[in-house]
Amino acid sequence: MTTHQHQHDEHTTAGSVVVEALYDSLAQGDVTALLSGLHERIEWVVPPGLHYGGTYRGREDVLKNVFSRFVTEWRDFTVAPEELVDAGDLVVALGHYSGTSLTTEKPMRTRFVHVWRLRDGVPVHFETVFDTHTMLLAM
Repeated sequence: MTTHQHQHDEHTTAGSVVVEALYDSLAQGDVTALLSGLHERIEWVVPPGLHYGGTYRGREDVLKNVFSRFVTEWRDFTVAPEELVDAGDLVVALGHYSGTSLTTEKPMRTRFVHVWRLRDGVPVHFETVFDTHTMLLAM
């Protein structure tokens, strides 16, 4: 993964390090570690084009409404960030989602943009922007 920094100070580097660690936890299948790295009242936004689109608040809400769907709807669902753009308390990740629908057996790959907002080095807001149509076609 490539990291771009628009400011050059310790604070800037810390944001991308925090976010990269969260993606690493997810890649290892450790959702518990990922969730524990988020603020307890995180606001998590998923586009309304999906049946589980909406804004979720708190770790448990995110687990129930987002991460639990990875295993109930997809085989080999991956979140692959390829570039992080670090602007201090704002980190933007560019990458791809991929997986195979458990219902249709159709593969899916779509580009995403993740916007992370941190406070005191802890993610307090997350928003994913991606082509929901591509995902729905596979479902």
